[in-house]
Amino acid sequence: MKKFTVCLLIGAMAASMLTGCGGSNSKSENTQEAKADDDLTKLTIMLNGSDSDAYMQGYRKVIENFNKTNDMGVIVESQNISNADYKTKLTTMMASDSEPDIIFTWELGYLENFVNGNKIVSLQKYLDEDEEWKNSFNDGTLEQLTYDNEVYGIPTQQCMAVMYYNTAIFDQYNLEVPTTYDEYVQVCDTLKENGITPVALASTADDAWLVSQYIQQLSDGIKGKEFYDSLRDGTGKWNDEAMVEAGKLFQEEVEKGYFEDGFTGVSREEAQLQFASGQTAMYFNGSWEVSNLDKTENAPEAENISCFAMPAVNTEYTANSVGSVDSSYAITKNCKNVDAAVELLKYWTSAEAAGILLYDYGRIPCTDFDMDESKLTPLCSQAIKVMGEQKVLTPWFDRVDTDLGNEFNNTTIGIANGDDVQESFDNLQNYVESKSK
Repeated sequence: MKKFTVCLLIGAMAASMLTGCGGSNSKSENTQEAKADDDLTKLTIMLNGSDSDAYMQGYRKVIENFNKTNDMGVIVESQNISNADYKTKLTTMMASDSEPDIIFTWELGYLENFVNGNKIVSLQKYLDEDEEWKNSFNDGTLEQLTYDNEVYGIPTQQCMAVMYYNTAIFDQYNLEVPTTYDEYVQVCDTLKENGITPVALASTADDAWLVSQYIQQLSDGIKGKEFYDSLRDGTGKWNDEAMVEAGKLFQEEVEKGYFEDGFTGVSREEAQLQFASGQTAMYFNGSWEVSNLDKTENAPEAENISCFAMPAVNTEYTANSVGSVDSSYAITKNCKNVDAAVELLKYWTSAEAAGILLYDYGRIPCTDFDMDESKLTPLCSQAIKVMGEQKVLTPWFDRVDTDLGNEFNNTTIGIANGDDVQESFDNLQNYVESKSK
């Protein structure tokens, strides 16, 4: 076993990860087996993901283990909604007061909307009553789900935007992992010259957040965290030269053919498949894709897949990347047994559950964890290494402010389709200013 200390800066806060030993909340006996289903209270949890996502099997294992071992007189039933449909589905359920007991949620401004609508249970007292549980979370993670000094959601993982790449293709053309943006351009140019599509990137309307993630990553490497913070607190402008430069660089890449043919009509699943089968040299997404890419049953090219952080345009902002907490859960006011729902979240963040999700599904925990490096797949190990090298993580804008973030997403899709960059960000800034009037 090996202890790792990895320090992350999420926005303005430090977040250390993978240190110490977390405790398990599971029971040693299958206490539920003695009870008939009719005697148990049924709780529902809504998960974000498709059946094709390998990690969904891991989530179901965690829930199954909890159902077998808890002594709370409950059984948890899961339903999963695809990422493209999740926000619409949950918003509709919240509006009709038909939301499930426990929900997947994003952090920051996204959950805040439901907190302000009195839809979510505060978890502060449960954390205060269990100091060991509260202290097991890495610095800066619970803060992402804290409103008016009370925690309303529990993060289970950490994540960041990464560039996956095919090591065999890189070796074939004597390419090194780029450490500067100029080197990245040279890699893409070399691949193009040899008839290889450099990058798979989803860019449909449902996957707009991936294009905005790419442009946000470029802006992180142009002007850094200070610029991100200025947009987040409203002192900066969306048509700042840094954002315009990021948009123009992206559009130049599109015009050079760095992305797959017709990429603006390619879904996340299609882009992933193109890369996983060796049709492209790279694939831009998030660290959560590890479980879809690290085994040959999911990705034919799995043994050749590794990853790196997108290099900064300006080297002074190296190791500034898009990232945050991931797979957070909140308990709704509809919950039939809040105490039992809290016990599920305690188990989900225990060492036992974290081990299942990390070793088998590449889900990087945000709690203290004594990690056995020998159990990691090479891709998961590399993703953890890359994350540990980052100095700053900037959360996605549609998590900070859902409405404004979605406008940013839509703006970037327009840019992908050839809209004038300056005009696009001028319009976005005008939208921001009209909201504040």
